[in-house]
Amino acid sequence: MIETRVVNDMTTVDHEVNEMVSGGCVNEHIYLFAKDEELTVRLAAEAGVQSYRIPEKGMFESLLSKFTSNSDDRMEQMESLGLTKEMVDSLEREIQDGKIVLVCDK
Repeated sequence: MIETRVVNDMTTVDHEVNEMVSGGCVNEHIYLFAKDEELTVRLAAEAGVQSYRIPEKGMFESLLSKFTSNSDDRMEQMESLGLTKEMVDSLEREIQDGKIVLVCDK
């Protein structure tokens, strides 16, 4: 079973993670998705959850990623967790609006 939460700001991430854990999720199975890679990694570490897996990139790809979105990587990761294409599209719109998404794979 998959549970998702859309968080409006960074200050409520811990609260939502605690709610998910109280509902039966395990920290190691909670993934955090945000628009910015650095923010994603930092918030996930602070909340004790997983950041989505950012693929290893070569020098050219790393340079190119500074000018492009990492939404394809995010969307692929969400789909790999078992979310439907429609749900992934909806959550990606939330992320593009600056919100933070938590996904638990129970």
